[in-house]
Amino acid sequence: MVFSIPVIENNAGTLILLLIIVDAALLVLTFILYRQFALMRKNIYILKRGAEGENVIDVVSRHIQKVEENTAILQELARKHDYILEVLAEAIQRVAVVRFDAFEDMGGKLSYAVALLDDNGDGVIFTSIYGRNENRTYAKAVRGGVSSHTLTAEEDEALKRAMRMKPAIVRPQRPEAKRVFDIQAEHDFKDFASEQGEDGSWVM
Repeated sequence: MVFSIPVIENNAGTLILLLIIVDAALLVLTFILYRQFALMRKNIYILKRGAEGENVIDVVSRHIQKVEENTAILQELARKHDYILEVLAEAIQRVAVVRFDAFEDMGGKLSYAVALLDDNGDGVIFTSIYGRNENRTYAKAVRGGVSSHTLTAEEDEALKRAMRMKPAIVRPQRPEAKRVFDIQAEHDFKDFASEQGEDGSWVM
């Protein structure tokens, strides 16, 4: 301790200079920290105030409420979407018409067989037999693409064409709308006996 006092006395100027340098450095660091703290407080204030002067907690709460409302709306839309798909599955969407001459002495293909089926292949086949003195109409039920009744060649072809026709979910834009009986399926119909007529139906 006795030795330290002379050392301090002999180097007092240096020590004071070092203390001044340290104090200046601490002052600069304090000023920097104060600036950073002020900027942080400003940013927090802006964050709390929000774009329209609202509190950030209120903004977040409102957005959470909106998300919950949108979630409920999406769930309701999904439920309606499933319901619409179920309804559409039972709607008539597979249609085919085959025109033919029922009698050798009758021309003009005035007799016809039309198959009206839903997405499951359930529906009915209507057949109209046109004669000179009378006109007869028959209806035969179809379940799963198969009829329990005996089908004529024309009825069988109408059924096969209807089963092989599947409308697209999203139809492309066409300059001219297709007619109901203008069936254009992706399958090859070369194995069928009929040809497409000018009115869009199939002629045997």
